[in-house]
Amino acid sequence: MASDAPTIAETIDDIQAALREYIEATYHVGHPMIIEQRRQLLLSEGVLFRAPFIESTPRYQTNRKFAELDVDAAVHDLFGPLTHKVGGFDRLLYDPPYTHQAEAIEWTSREGKSLAITTGTGSGKTESFLLPMLAKLATEAKHRPSSFEAPAVRALILYPMNALVNDQLGRLRLLLGDPRVTTQFNAWAGRPARFARYTSRTLYPGVRTVKKDQHRLGSMEDFYLLLVDQAADPSAPGHAQAKGLKEKLEARGKWPAKPDLKAWFGKKGSRWKDPKTGEFVRAVMGQDDPELLTRHEVLSAPPDVLITNYSMLEYMLMRPLERPVFDHTRQWLAENPEEKFLLIVDEAHLYRGAAGAEVALLLRRLRARLGITPDRVQVITTSASFTTPEYAREFAAQLTGKDEDDFRTVTSQWALRSGSAPGTAEDAAALANIPLDDFYNGETDADRAGAVADLLTSRDVGDRGRPIGTLLHDALREYAPMSLLVNETMQKAQPVSELGMVVFPEADVEVADKAVTALVALGSAARRTVDEAGLLPCRVHAFFRGLPGLWACIDPECDAVDRAALPAGPG
Repeated sequence: MASDAPTIAETIDDIQAALREYIEATYHVGHPMIIEQRRQLLLSEGVLFRAPFIESTPRYQTNRKFAELDVDAAVHDLFGPLTHKVGGFDRLLYDPPYTHQAEAIEWTSREGKSLAITTGTGSGKTESFLLPMLAKLATEAKHRPSSFEAPAVRALILYPMNALVNDQLGRLRLLLGDPRVTTQFNAWAGRPARFARYTSRTLYPGVRTVKKDQHRLGSMEDFYLLLVDQAADPSAPGHAQAKGLKEKLEARGKWPAKPDLKAWFGKKGSRWKDPKTGEFVRAVMGQDDPELLTRHEVLSAPPDVLITNYSMLEYMLMRPLERPVFDHTRQWLAENPEEKFLLIVDEAHLYRGAAGAEVALLLRRLRARLGITPDRVQVITTSASFTTPEYAREFAAQLTGKDEDDFRTVTSQWALRSGSAPGTAEDAAALANIPLDDFYNGETDADRAGAVADLLTSRDVGDRGRPIGTLLHDALREYAPMSLLVNETMQKAQPVSELGMVVFPEADVEVADKAVTALVALGSAARRTVDEAGLLPCRVHAFFRGLPGLWACIDPECDAVDRAALPAGPG
């Protein structure tokens, strides 16, 4: 039975038709010749739409597990438990890491090199600087706990805008706030590794006072503490929703990494200050807190990792209020000459031209404020936009004021699938005849397996009682057309209209299109285990736009229009 499910191209055509019909109905004209001219214009590529493309998420080469990396034992002690599920805690690190991630860890930890990371989209650039940063903190905490005891900014992560800072904050919460990480740092140095966001969204600017606390910190009580109470009390209104929301926020790194948020904030109605000492006793950093939530926590004890944007860094260097952050860090660097200050500049390609010159000078001012020479600064820059490894190193050196020889370029290599080859006309016909509607609408794995039974049989896949994702993975993982589809769409986005003939060149165009649609659908569902990505994680890029204007010629003598192809209008 042939599938009634639309192909990718048919789905895009339906969207285009809906948009075209909306415009035709909204802007009514009555002249048949004008109507036909408009129809021809709306059907032309580049007016309402561009041809769609399909792209699969790149996979990158791996060659070693974390346990095989040539790094300090402290790094192995910390990373090991994070590579698998422990109790109720999911794994944080995929093992093995990508080859370029492994190189980034070794080159920074073992050789003390600075890095210019130029890996592609979806290559785990974030891990390529977060893991070296974590390795640096781990090495100091284990081997020099007295040094690690000093509050100081050991790593500064710099972004061009707040949106990127907020996104990265979630990653830091999941990583540095994980109990396995905090427990290990506590065992080494008696405290967790600490981090903080310091931007305009960090509560709150100015000198701290009780009156300001009551006003500016009220949002913490109104949302987070209320949610804590509702989630903890089964009899509270909205308990189930509150519990579910809290769990979702925690899983996405949207919840503060405070072990006891209520204890940190203090009891409602209690004093903010100790009347005898004059010290604040509410909303102050606890010994076991990985995250500092307020500016005043940061000023009292600068965190090991500070994430901010270059505008805020500019203000911090100028304002007396933030002086303790740099004074503590400068003192730590002076007392520990073996330590380096880690500077991470993400999206470095954005710092070009005049803006780039300003940031370059800002980074030199930062180094001067810390009282260190370029060799005491270890730099990691990231960008997917540099054309050559040489230019990436040159740019990173110019931006940060270091020698180009101090840098190594981290690049990535695609993990292309072996055994790829075009499918035959028979392959295309078999795939085109898969009833995708039955597959999509199947309520159980057995129903979905029944819809693709012919494919499973032809690929010698037995034991049909397993999950459908596993069955499809076994059927397609070494299927030559599937491998070709993955490789072609991984290396560059491919026009949907051409992909069928690329994968099935011997088949009719219509059959090839249906076959590719089936491969995309089944490859996306094929996965070895439920927590792994599909065999073909992909996305379709469809381009549409609104119309700034559309013009047709109504002059009967106009020589720009083929009158013979248009209907005659009323006389």
